[in-house]
Amino acid sequence: MAKVKKLIKVLSGYDRVFIQTHNYPDHDSVSSAFALQYLLKENGVETKLIYHGEILRDSLSKMIEKLKIDIKHHSCYSMDRTDAIVIIDGNKKSKNVVELKGTVVAVIDHHQGTEFSDLEFCDIRSDFGACATIVFSYFAELKLEPSVEVATALHTAINFDTHQFTRNVNLLDIETVALLYRVSDVTLVNSLVRNSIKIDDLPKYEYLLKNVKFHHNFAYCHFSSGCDKNLLAILSDYLMTIDGIQLVVLSAKYMDEIIFSIRSELPEFPAHIMIAEALTGIGSGGGHVDMAGGRIPNISDFNETEIFNRFLSGVRARDSFRIKVQTF
Repeated sequence: MAKVKKLIKVLSGYDRVFIQTHNYPDHDSVSSAFALQYLLKENGVETKLIYHGEILRDSLSKMIEKLKIDIKHHSCYSMDRTDAIVIIDGNKKSKNVVELKGTVVAVIDHHQGTEFSDLEFCDIRSDFGACATIVFSYFAELKLEPSVEVATALHTAINFDTHQFTRNVNLLDIETVALLYRVSDVTLVNSLVRNSIKIDDLPKYEYLLKNVKFHHNFAYCHFSSGCDKNLLAILSDYLMTIDGIQLVVLSAKYMDEIIFSIRSELPEFPAHIMIAEALTGIGSGGGHVDMAGGRIPNISDFNETEIFNRFLSGVRARDSFRIKVQTF
């Protein structure tokens, strides 16, 4: 039996099914949820798309509007334990997936994670660059061609989550985009990918360039005045374009917590392990070898100098460079 047929069979037994993205969703989580909704509807299962937090980026809002993706905050629905929840691009009990009143019956994810024994369906493929690639594999299993809108969403998602095929890329990510290319609205995909920052974001770039600290190939900056999650990730990618920088850690005050974005080009500096080590006892983090995120839930537990030194300790444990800090 094809893997996706098991999922369809499981969900057919529930009156209401919700597909939940991770908190503060990105292009990959929304696109994957949208595509899965289409696939399930074609097989007789109606679903609703939900998220927790906010839609933060203009590019994502534009994609949702242009492709007519019907996704709502979970507070728009009165949910109960009889409702089935499919978590996509996240996992049960993950720090970035809020626990809702429904029952989690399935997880589809490409991050490092645990396969919980109480789940009726679990598909975690951490070697994939995007969750969208996993969802498209279901279309292939069923020999179902996606609509133009679904293909465009998936195409966009894979571009964003692999940073245009420069990180954590699986051969299937590339093959999937090749197949989607002939169906998707490539003009819209290119527009969404190119226009990922706003003029209002430019002061954050200025702050970054004035306040970033370096230790050889390691760069760190804290945004004391705040920065949203998605922009922080974009700024991390931006720093990685500097020749000689191979490990980036950015932190920022966001609402009532401190958030982190990490990028790494070196296998000896695995991003998901370094963030977990640095935040031991005060926060949590996870993700991939080359990209990860984290949070400190209590701002009072954050000290910029201490955090910088924690990451430096992790770097020093993995290389033999002398500490040399400079700012510009």
